[in-house]
Amino acid sequence: MEIKSKYLREFIKEITYKNRNPKDIKALSLLEDISTNPERIICPGEKLFRCRIIKKGASINQKENFYGFDDKDSFVPPPENTHDLRANYRYIPYLYCTNDPYIALVEVRPRLGANVSIATIEAKEKLTLLDFTNGKKPPKMTDAKANLFSDLSSMFSKPVTDDDDITDYIPTQFIAEYAKRLGYDGIVFRSSLVPDINENQMERFNIVVFNYQKCEPIKSNVIEITNQFYDCHQIDEDSKRINIKSFLEEELSRIIGG
Repeated sequence: MEIKSKYLREFIKEITYKNRNPKDIKALSLLEDISTNPERIICPGEKLFRCRIIKKGASINQKENFYGFDDKDSFVPPPENTHDLRANYRYIPYLYCTNDPYIALVEVRPRLGANVSIATIEAKEKLTLLDFTNGKKPPKMTDAKANLFSDLSSMFSKPVTDDDDITDYIPTQFIAEYAKRLGYDGIVFRSSLVPDINENQMERFNIVVFNYQKCEPIKSNVIEITNQFYDCHQIDEDSKRINIKSFLEEELSRIIGG
Protein backbone atom coordinates (compact mmCIF):
# COMPACT_ATOMS: atom_id res chain seq x y z
CA MET A 1 0.00 0.00 0.00
CA GLU A 2 1.08 3.56 -0.66
CA ILE A 3 1.52 5.56 2.53
CA LYS A 4 0.62 9.20 2.02
CA SER A 5 1.37 10.44 5.53
CA LYS A 6 5.01 11.47 5.91
CA TYR A 7 4.59 11.23 9.68
CA LEU A 8 3.58 7.60 9.41
CA ARG A 9 6.49 6.85 7.09
CA GLU A 10 8.87 8.40 9.63
CA PHE A 11 7.28 6.39 12.46
CA ILE A 12 7.51 3.07 10.58
CA LYS A 13 11.16 3.66 9.74
CA GLU A 14 11.96 4.57 13.35
CA ILE A 15 10.18 1.68 15.05
CA THR A 16 11.14 -0.98 12.49
CA TYR A 17 14.82 -0.24 12.07
CA LYS A 18 15.95 1.98 14.97
CA ASN A 19 13.95 1.96 18.18
CA ARG A 20 11.14 -0.26 19.47
CA ASN A 21 10.12 2.43 21.95
CA PRO A 22 10.18 5.61 19.84
CA LYS A 23 9.81 9.04 21.40
CA ASP A 24 9.42 12.57 20.05
CA ILE A 25 7.64 11.17 17.00
CA LYS A 26 5.08 13.43 15.30
CA ALA A 27 2.67 10.59 14.55
CA LEU A 28 2.45 9.74 18.25
CA SER A 29 2.01 13.36 19.30
CA LEU A 30 -0.93 13.60 16.90
CA LEU A 31 -2.51 10.56 18.58
CA GLU A 32 -1.96 12.14 21.99
CA ASP A 33 -4.07 15.16 21.02
CA ILE A 34 -7.28 13.64 22.39
CA SER A 35 -9.33 16.75 21.49
CA THR A 36 -8.92 16.04 17.76
CA ASN A 37 -9.17 12.24 17.94
CA PRO A 38 -12.24 10.80 16.17
CA GLU A 39 -14.05 8.44 18.52
CA ARG A 40 -16.89 5.95 18.23
CA ILE A 41 -19.02 4.89 21.16
CA ILE A 42 -20.49 1.41 21.43
CA CYS A 43 -23.34 1.63 23.94
CA PRO A 44 -24.41 -1.16 26.31
CA GLY A 45 -26.69 -3.55 24.47
CA GLU A 46 -25.22 -2.91 21.02
CA LYS A 47 -24.31 -6.00 19.02
CA LEU A 48 -20.96 -6.91 17.49
CA PHE A 49 -20.06 -9.96 15.39
CA ARG A 50 -17.19 -12.43 15.20
CA CYS A 51 -16.83 -15.24 12.67
CA ARG A 52 -14.93 -18.53 12.66
CA ILE A 53 -14.76 -21.22 9.98
CA ILE A 54 -16.16 -24.56 11.17
CA LYS A 55 -13.58 -27.20 10.31
CA LYS A 56 -14.36 -30.89 9.91
CA GLY A 57 -14.89 -32.56 13.27
CA ALA A 58 -15.32 -29.30 15.21
CA SER A 59 -17.75 -29.37 18.14
CA ILE A 60 -20.72 -27.09 17.60
CA ASN A 61 -24.26 -26.67 18.92
CA GLN A 62 -23.19 -27.62 22.44
CA LYS A 63 -25.16 -24.96 24.35
CA GLU A 64 -28.57 -23.32 24.15
CA ASN A 65 -28.67 -20.44 21.64
CA PHE A 66 -25.24 -21.40 20.33
CA TYR A 67 -25.93 -23.27 17.10
CA GLY A 68 -22.32 -22.81 15.98
CA PHE A 69 -19.41 -22.59 18.39
CA ASP A 70 -20.26 -22.24 22.08
CA ASP A 71 -19.73 -19.05 24.09
CA LYS A 72 -16.11 -19.88 24.94
CA ASP A 73 -15.05 -20.69 21.38
CA SER A 74 -17.03 -17.75 19.98
CA PHE A 75 -15.05 -15.25 22.03
CA VAL A 76 -11.33 -14.40 22.34
CA PRO A 77 -8.81 -17.26 22.12
CA PRO A 78 -6.86 -18.25 25.25
CA PRO A 79 -3.47 -16.51 25.65
CA GLU A 80 -1.51 -19.67 24.81
CA ASN A 81 -3.28 -19.85 21.41
CA THR A 82 -2.93 -16.15 20.62
CA HIS A 83 -0.52 -15.31 17.80
CA ASP A 84 0.96 -12.04 16.58
CA LEU A 85 -1.61 -10.14 14.54
CA ARG A 86 -1.91 -6.57 13.34
CA ALA A 87 -3.26 -5.21 16.63
CA ASN A 88 -1.93 -7.62 19.26
CA TYR A 89 1.29 -9.20 20.41
CA ARG A 90 1.64 -12.94 20.88
CA TYR A 91 -0.07 -14.24 24.04
CA ILE A 92 -2.11 -11.03 24.44
CA PRO A 93 -5.65 -11.76 23.15
CA TYR A 94 -7.98 -9.04 21.90
CA LEU A 95 -11.48 -9.31 20.47
CA TYR A 96 -11.44 -8.93 16.68
CA CYS A 97 -15.00 -8.25 15.55
CA THR A 98 -17.19 -6.01 13.38
CA ASN A 99 -20.42 -4.06 13.58
CA ASP A 100 -21.91 -6.09 10.72
CA PRO A 101 -22.22 -9.90 10.33
CA TYR A 102 -21.42 -9.83 6.61
CA ILE A 103 -18.07 -8.14 7.21
CA ALA A 104 -17.32 -10.71 9.92
CA LEU A 105 -17.97 -13.48 7.40
CA VAL A 106 -15.89 -11.97 4.59
CA GLU A 107 -12.94 -11.23 6.87
CA VAL A 108 -12.27 -14.97 7.43
CA ARG A 109 -12.34 -15.58 3.65
CA PRO A 110 -14.24 -18.90 3.67
CA ARG A 111 -14.19 -21.18 0.64
CA LEU A 112 -17.27 -22.01 -1.40
CA GLY A 113 -19.34 -24.62 0.44
CA ALA A 114 -17.76 -23.92 3.82
CA ASN A 115 -19.78 -23.52 7.01
CA VAL A 116 -18.97 -20.68 9.36
CA SER A 117 -20.09 -19.79 12.86
CA ILE A 118 -21.08 -16.16 13.34
CA ALA A 119 -21.20 -15.14 16.98
CA THR A 120 -23.33 -12.26 18.20
CA ILE A 121 -21.49 -10.39 20.93
CA GLU A 122 -23.19 -7.85 23.16
CA ALA A 123 -21.52 -4.87 24.81
CA LYS A 124 -22.20 -4.97 28.56
CA GLU A 125 -20.58 -1.59 29.17
CA LYS A 126 -19.85 1.49 27.08
CA LEU A 127 -16.87 1.11 24.75
CA THR A 128 -14.90 4.18 23.68
CA LEU A 129 -13.00 3.40 20.49
CA LEU A 130 -10.33 5.36 18.61
CA ASP A 131 -11.70 5.67 15.07
CA PHE A 132 -9.25 5.47 12.17
CA THR A 133 -11.95 5.43 9.47
CA ASN A 134 -12.27 9.22 9.18
CA GLY A 135 -16.02 8.71 9.04
CA LYS A 136 -16.65 11.47 11.58
CA LYS A 137 -13.85 14.03 11.74
CA PRO A 138 -13.65 16.43 14.68
CA PRO A 139 -13.86 20.09 13.54
CA LYS A 140 -10.24 20.84 14.48
CA MET A 141 -8.73 17.69 12.97
CA THR A 142 -5.96 18.71 10.56
CA ASP A 143 -5.43 17.26 7.09
CA ALA A 144 -2.12 15.83 8.30
CA LYS A 145 -3.86 13.91 11.05
CA ALA A 146 -6.66 12.79 8.71
CA ASN A 147 -4.02 11.39 6.30
CA LEU A 148 -2.30 9.63 9.19
CA PHE A 149 -5.54 8.03 10.36
CA SER A 150 -6.53 7.00 6.84
CA ASP A 151 -3.20 5.27 6.27
CA LEU A 152 -3.38 3.56 9.67
CA SER A 153 -6.88 2.29 8.83
CA SER A 154 -5.49 0.76 5.62
CA MET A 155 -2.60 -0.83 7.50
CA PHE A 156 -4.86 -2.40 10.11
CA SER A 157 -7.27 -3.65 7.44
CA LYS A 158 -4.61 -5.33 5.29
CA PRO A 159 -5.55 -9.03 5.19
CA VAL A 160 -3.42 -11.38 7.28
CA THR A 161 -1.82 -14.25 5.33
CA ASP A 162 0.09 -17.35 6.38
CA ASP A 163 3.32 -16.09 4.80
CA ASP A 164 3.25 -12.67 6.51
CA ASP A 165 6.49 -11.49 8.07
CA ILE A 166 5.43 -10.63 11.62
CA THR A 167 7.87 -7.72 11.62
CA ASP A 168 5.32 -6.01 9.36
CA TYR A 169 2.96 -6.03 12.35
CA ILE A 170 5.32 -4.03 14.57
CA PRO A 171 4.02 -0.54 13.66
CA THR A 172 0.33 -1.39 14.01
CA GLN A 173 0.87 -3.41 17.18
CA PHE A 174 2.61 -0.43 18.75
CA ILE A 175 -0.13 1.98 17.64
CA ALA A 176 -2.80 -0.31 19.10
CA GLU A 177 -0.98 -0.50 22.42
CA TYR A 178 -0.51 3.27 22.34
CA ALA A 179 -4.25 3.75 21.87
CA LYS A 180 -4.85 1.40 24.81
CA ARG A 181 -2.40 3.44 26.92
CA LEU A 182 -4.37 6.59 26.04
CA GLY A 183 -7.43 5.00 27.67
CA TYR A 184 -9.35 3.68 24.67
CA ASP A 185 -11.24 0.39 24.87
CA GLY A 186 -10.31 -0.45 21.29
CA ILE A 187 -9.89 0.81 17.75
CA VAL A 188 -12.03 1.04 14.61
CA PHE A 189 -10.84 0.68 11.00
CA ARG A 190 -12.32 -0.04 7.60
CA SER A 191 -12.52 -3.46 5.98
CA SER A 192 -10.41 -3.85 2.85
CA LEU A 193 -12.42 -6.92 1.81
CA VAL A 194 -15.89 -5.39 1.58
CA PRO A 195 -16.58 -2.87 -1.22
CA ASP A 196 -18.73 0.18 -0.58
CA ILE A 197 -21.62 -1.27 -2.57
CA ASN A 198 -24.18 1.24 -1.41
CA GLU A 199 -23.18 4.48 0.29
CA ASN A 200 -26.68 4.78 1.75
CA GLN A 201 -26.25 1.59 3.75
CA MET A 202 -25.12 1.69 7.36
CA GLU A 203 -21.43 2.32 7.79
CA ARG A 204 -19.62 -0.96 8.32
CA PHE A 205 -16.25 -1.35 9.95
CA ASN A 206 -13.87 -3.62 11.83
CA ILE A 207 -13.23 -3.33 15.55
CA VAL A 208 -10.51 -4.57 17.89
CA VAL A 209 -11.61 -4.47 21.53
CA PHE A 210 -8.79 -4.38 24.08
CA ASN A 211 -11.08 -4.47 27.12
CA TYR A 212 -13.12 -7.43 25.91
CA GLN A 213 -14.30 -8.08 29.49
CA LYS A 214 -16.88 -5.38 28.72
CA CYS A 215 -18.49 -7.71 26.15
CA GLU A 216 -20.02 -11.17 26.15
CA PRO A 217 -21.11 -13.64 23.43
CA ILE A 218 -24.87 -14.27 23.55
CA LYS A 219 -25.48 -16.57 20.56
CA SER A 220 -23.97 -18.10 17.43
CA ASN A 221 -25.40 -19.17 14.11
CA VAL A 222 -24.19 -21.41 11.29
CA ILE A 223 -23.91 -19.94 7.79
CA GLU A 224 -23.14 -21.89 4.60
CA ILE A 225 -21.22 -20.16 1.81
CA THR A 226 -23.27 -20.64 -1.36
CA ASN A 227 -21.65 -18.10 -3.68
CA GLN A 228 -18.50 -16.01 -4.00
CA PHE A 229 -17.59 -12.82 -5.82
CA TYR A 230 -14.08 -11.64 -6.65
CA ASP A 231 -13.26 -8.11 -7.74
CA CYS A 232 -10.02 -7.79 -9.68
CA HIS A 233 -8.08 -5.85 -12.29
CA GLN A 234 -5.28 -6.74 -14.69
CA ILE A 235 -1.86 -5.43 -13.61
CA ASP A 236 0.51 -6.75 -16.30
CA GLU A 237 1.73 -4.82 -19.37
CA ASP A 238 -0.10 -6.89 -21.99
CA SER A 239 -1.74 -4.47 -24.45
CA LYS A 240 -4.46 -7.03 -25.18
CA ARG A 241 -6.58 -6.75 -22.05
CA ILE A 242 -8.75 -9.61 -20.84
CA ASN A 243 -12.43 -8.65 -21.09
CA ILE A 244 -13.37 -9.40 -17.48
CA LYS A 245 -14.94 -6.09 -16.42
CA SER A 246 -18.35 -6.72 -18.01
CA PHE A 247 -18.73 -10.04 -16.22
CA LEU A 248 -17.72 -8.49 -12.89
CA GLU A 249 -20.28 -5.72 -13.30
CA GLU A 250 -23.01 -8.23 -14.16
CA GLU A 251 -22.10 -10.43 -11.17
CA LEU A 252 -22.00 -7.49 -8.75
CA SER A 253 -25.35 -6.26 -10.07
CA ARG A 254 -26.85 -9.73 -9.57
CA ILE A 255 -25.52 -9.97 -6.01
CA ILE A 256 -26.85 -6.54 -5.08
CA GLY A 257 -30.19 -7.21 -6.74
CA GLY A 258 -30.50 -10.59 -5.09
